[in-house]
Amino acid sequence: MTEDELLYAVLDDKMRECENNNYISNTNFLDIYQQSKAIQYLQKFHIKHELYGGFEDSERRIVIFLPDYADENFLSECGDMPIVPLRIDKDNFSTLSHRDYLGAIIGLGIKREMLGDILIDDKGCTTAAVKSVAKYLCENLISVGRGTVHTHISKSFDTVKIEEKFETKRCFVSSMRSDSVVSSCFSFSRSEAVRRISAGEVYINGVQITKIDFKVPFSSKIVVRGKGKVLITEDDGITKKGRQAFTIKKYI
Repeated sequence: MTEDELLYAVLDDKMRECENNNYISNTNFLDIYQQSKAIQYLQKFHIKHELYGGFEDSERRIVIFLPDYADENFLSECGDMPIVPLRIDKDNFSTLSHRDYLGAIIGLGIKREMLGDILIDDKGCTTAAVKSVAKYLCENLISVGRGTVHTHISKSFDTVKIEEKFETKRCFVSSMRSDSVVSSCFSFSRSEAVRRISAGEVYINGVQITKIDFKVPFSSKIVVRGKGKVLITEDDGITKKGRQAFTIKKYI
């Protein structure tokens, strides 16, 4: 089976589990490519589902399948969420990176699919973890790199403070075609933007885009794998020279 077929098999299994038990079921964490495939695959099924990563604007997310009786407040009121916020506090002497934290966790035998985003701050990091591995990590993750850490489960994702670092930029394009927009937002040449789109490296609002003439809606989130993400925040109208202007937030 291909990786896509394996993903579809997991989605089928979790849908059946939800329908048979009449309760929520979920996948493990999916990367942006897997999410794109999941979104497209699930369009042909009439089952309630949401992508959820814990943090606002999470990149890595799980698919949660919901029973028919679930309303729009079901997840926010659910006391049995499948993922929890995991806090890792470091000592005062270590300088640790995303790679250090991820390496230490994987070194304990935890697969990447059990973890969501890892958000670094001056005192450590916070990540989202599948509940089944969270307790194990609390008991066993006591060092990262050469430093000591203390790992515990936070009360809720709502208490996690995220410091967003971004810069604003004004862009000008001849049209809102994906090749023009990606080129302007990421300071690519047009040929590089075309290459990256054609190679499946560009995602707009969570969906993989491979057509260079796709019309990008305003307020879109654009991700280029390995190059970061931007959010179109303002439609600044048409300039005197007939070019479309818009403002973006480029995450650092």
